Amino acid sequence: MKKTLYYLLLLFLSSCNVTHYFLHSTDKVNTLDFSKGTWLIGDIEVDQNTKTKLTRAVMADFSKYLGRRVKYSMDERKYFATKQVPLKLDKAAILDLKKAADADYYVNIKCKNAKNDFSNFEFQNHFYYKKQMTYAEVILEVYDLNRGEIIYSRASGGCLEEELSITNYPTSVVIMGCYRKIINDIKKISIKPVNRLPTYQEKKNLKS
Repeated sequence: MKKTLYYLLLLFLSSCNVTHYFLHSTDKVNTLDFSKGTWLIGDIEVDQNTKTKLTRAVMADFSKYLGRRVKYSMDERKYFATKQVPLKLDKAAILDLKKAADADYYVNIKCKNAKNDFSNFEFQNHFYYKKQMTYAEVILEVYDLNRGEIIYSRASGGCLEEELSITNYPTSVVIMGCYRKIINDIKKISIKPVNRLPTYQEKKNLKS
């Protein structure tokens, strides 16, 4: 009986955490054509506790449509020059990145998280700012390296209200929720290959 009451208490406390997610267009939201070109996923800037989980999710999602045409920059030494690529590159910088990336498209992902410090976020004026909460933001940009253009740019914010709860809700869960908002948007507007391609993890399993 005591164990049952304990689990019910934990469930109640966890339910007091309310997470809100919202999308924001930073510059461009164009259709992504997954039926052509080679793609490179850049090193994802996020805390180490979340990095492995988020990287796996990104590679799994993109490889569903790209198969062997997508690579992760940190898997091969020749791509190390693409590490720490800033956001909102101009045309000259994107064309320079083309030389190091050796691909047609580059995916740049940045993550931020904080607790009641919104000074470095895109959504400073959002009404969530007034609440006591854990906050996270994911920004995903796709560059057409051949044309030197940003063809997709989305930001997703996630806010966890903590006023009623004494539990510690992992920031990584909020970050993953933000990413899912963006990838679901991409899935809705993208052009996909006719045939399903093997995922990134499936390809790794074949090699082992």
